[in-house]
Amino acid sequence: MTLIERTAYSQFKKLTSARVLHVFFTPTAEEIAWSRERTKTPEAWFAQVMDLKCFQKMARFCPREEIPEVVVDHVRRCLELGADVEPDHGASRTAKLHRKQVRARQGVKYDKVRARAITAGRGARAAAARRYEQASPDFAGLDEHRNENPR
Repeated sequence: MTLIERTAYSQFKKLTSARVLHVFFTPTAEEIAWSRERTKTPEAWFAQVMDLKCFQKMARFCPREEIPEVVVDHVRRCLELGADVEPDHGASRTAKLHRKQVRARQGVKYDKVRARAITAGRGARAAAARRYEQASPDFAGLDEHRNENPR
């Protein structure tokens, strides 16, 4: 079975090294200032910086549950926030605004129709892969049989 880290849909690896944290998830002073100007609360600031760094690394916005705690803690330390501060945009309108700002900063245009088509295709491919994986064990013997009797 293919490892999730090797798929086209980028995912966080199970273990995140110190080098990866430093290279990809350490915000620059300019990024910190940019985000600070656009947010009102420490939680929203933290959330927007997390969105920015994850978008830069993964080329998509990641749900909070998907982001490893080590990455969240690293960014929290970089922003010099307390352990009690969690990334939270607040209202869904604020989250949409933050995503729009991150896309603009990164020079990415959001095309809702195309994004939904890609997501639908990705879902269909994933479903087909699951069906194939479920069927594979039944056909494993046929593949071995073909290899034993070359024509």
